[in-house]
Amino acid sequence: MNTKLTHRHVIETMQQTDRPFFSLQQIQQRIKPDVSKVTVRNRLNELEEHGIIATEMFSDSLTLYYIHYPESKWPLSPEGKRALGESAGTENPLRAFLQHPRVRLILREELLRSIAWAALGLVGWAILVSSSRQLPATVGTVGGLPILTWASLTGGVIGIRLTTGSDLQVQSKEGLHILSLGGVVVGGFWAVFLIFVLDWPSLLTSGLYLFVTFTYVVFYKRVILPRSDLPVKI
Repeated sequence: MNTKLTHRHVIETMQQTDRPFFSLQQIQQRIKPDVSKVTVRNRLNELEEHGIIATEMFSDSLTLYYIHYPESKWPLSPEGKRALGESAGTENPLRAFLQHPRVRLILREELLRSIAWAALGLVGWAILVSSSRQLPATVGTVGGLPILTWASLTGGVIGIRLTTGSDLQVQSKEGLHILSLGGVVVGGFWAVFLIFVLDWPSLLTSGLYLFVTFTYVVFYKRVILPRSDLPVKI
């Protein structure tokens, strides 16, 4: 993918189109077909850091960009470019990184998502410890392993999103269907594991699994799908 995209080209592309706001995809389509979305996002983030571009977030997944007038005219102005170079070395890099809107959005989303990782670690390790003879039930196994699992998954996903620029989100309703079906299948495997490996009551475990699955399907059709604005891929 072509990574030689200049700040000037991004600004001129936005100026040449009579639109007040742009999504990331709209800007990418107007620049070059061989420039990746990650490259365009990186240039926009760099311009935003210095007040040349501003953003408006209307939801967790929708960010609109616009030129921030009249505070800065760089890169169309040599004076602004020189001022940008002088101010870049005076700011605390770590603080600027953590305060960046994109970084704050990723941290907020992944910390919320990490609740699922914490639940997975607690339930999964509790089952493994109770059914394994090699893992004694100690503070380290019961408490330490779930914490390690939560930290590894959360830190890994945050690192992937920061380095690749990917949102790691479902991009279509078909993908949402597949994800939901996968959750139902995984739940079925857990139910089989509990019945045939841990000797849980088969009637109670099967009934609980069917109840949870039915409740999720109803919630999925009546709440998740109507509120989803994902496109349908043809």
